[in-house]
Amino acid sequence: MKLSELVFLTVIFTLLSFVDSQVNLFLIDFFIVSNITYLFLCYLCFRNPQKINSLFGAYIGFIVDLHQNTFFGLHATLFTLSILLINYNYFRLRMFSTLQITAAFSFFTVFFVGFKSILVSTMNFQYLIVFLSFFSAFLTYLFVPSLGKFLIKKTKL
Repeated sequence: MKLSELVFLTVIFTLLSFVDSQVNLFLIDFFIVSNITYLFLCYLCFRNPQKINSLFGAYIGFIVDLHQNTFFGLHATLFTLSILLINYNYFRLRMFSTLQITAAFSFFTVFFVGFKSILVSTMNFQYLIVFLSFFSAFLTYLFVPSLGKFLIKKTKL
């Protein structure tokens, strides 16, 4: 990956992290957690697994950790594990239809929200948040490919 692509993607993920934190402030009253940053990372990894590897996931995870002021390594670990899982099952996922891929990435998001909730606040874990985040991720991932095509059009990533 070129340095210009890395800087461009760093800016995009920082902006998406900011949007996530602002949307989560509104949606937490409805027991929903937004994960646009994570879904965009899954989309990029699925679209081009040769360029988006686990090292890139750790880098973006550390950037998101610094931006969201969570303990260092939370997002990096979960992003890296998710990218390894997507890259390992890349050819199996390619056989799925768009609706099945959306459901698979929504389940990935549920695990991401669950692990993040357990690690950040063990005494305030709520199953309703995890359950409703599946539907939120399902609806969000329907729009992520068009967002990805719009944002990545110039970089040829």
